[in-house]
Amino acid sequence: MKTKEVNGMDKYIEMMIISSMLFLSSCFPQASSIENPISQDQEQTITVLFSDSSNLHEEKTYYDALLELKQKDPVNAPSLMIIDSEERDAIRYFNIEQFPTMIVLTGEKENLRVEGSLTKDEILGHLKEVFQIEKDAASLSSNRLFSNTY
Repeated sequence: MKTKEVNGMDKYIEMMIISSMLFLSSCFPQASSIENPISQDQEQTITVLFSDSSNLHEEKTYYDALLELKQKDPVNAPSLMIIDSEERDAIRYFNIEQFPTMIVLTGEKENLRVEGSLTKDEILGHLKEVFQIEKDAASLSSNRLFSNTY
């Protein structure tokens, strides 16, 4: 009679272990199953702004900086994509923890990540550094000087 009790107890323990393993494995994120929600060429650079439509006032400085960058160098300024906080797959894929967050991507490579409340000048400084706007503009104007001397 004791062998039946032990066998029944073994089955109960096995069931508890298996169900615990299944429960715990569901707690870990499956990063490999999530695909990049942004389709772009691997050579293309794009600026992605993760936006929370309920707090647009906090994003004003981001829009102002992007507009100024576009005005200063319309040719080299990157294209912009805005992703709303409701788009959970993109939020999870890029590990967005606060809004606003701006990421500059070239293919899968993250060139810049700026998060939270910043001034327009702080954001613009980061963008100019990534896109080398001032450096390129200075070299263009020096080339114009030399080309005019001939």
